[in-house]
Amino acid sequence: MLASAALVGATACSPSGGVEDSTETTVPSSSQRTLASVDPCAVLSDAELKSFGLKGAGELKDELPWSPRCYYEGDPVNMSLEKNPRRTVASAEQQDTWAEFERVEVNGRAGARAITKGATQARTCNVMFDAGQGTMLVRTREVHLPDDLDECAEALKIAETVEPKVPEPA
Repeated sequence: MLASAALVGATACSPSGGVEDSTETTVPSSSQRTLASVDPCAVLSDAELKSFGLKGAGELKDELPWSPRCYYEGDPVNMSLEKNPRRTVASAEQQDTWAEFERVEVNGRAGARAITKGATQARTCNVMFDAGQGTMLVRTREVHLPDDLDECAEALKIAETVEPKVPEPA
């Protein structure tokens, strides 16, 4: 479920638990069909994160162990990047959690722009696309008032940067 869950524990994204200062990213080959090898905290380089106004290393949130996400603070948006091996864009569309669900393409892949029922006033937007045998989801939230930024356009830009770095849909 894309609705926000209570945060039950967090660790930094490096194996040692500390923050890494590396510009290298771990990117699976596009021939891999699984999301298991995708680390949501290592998909975007430091330079890419900075270009979106995101600050520092992401923080791994694993409320659902099968669907980890990496959370980044930033300006003008905060962002989380999540992999979900149990859902496709088509199956997500069938869920009753959406106030808005619009099919879009992310660099030619099946995708969607979605806003959950509980987030219609929260200046939050989700963009997801098929990857491996599941989906990658980018969630952005505008951090400043007034509400003059298109959170969905920001999420789509980030998703278009993530897309070539994750497995092709199965």
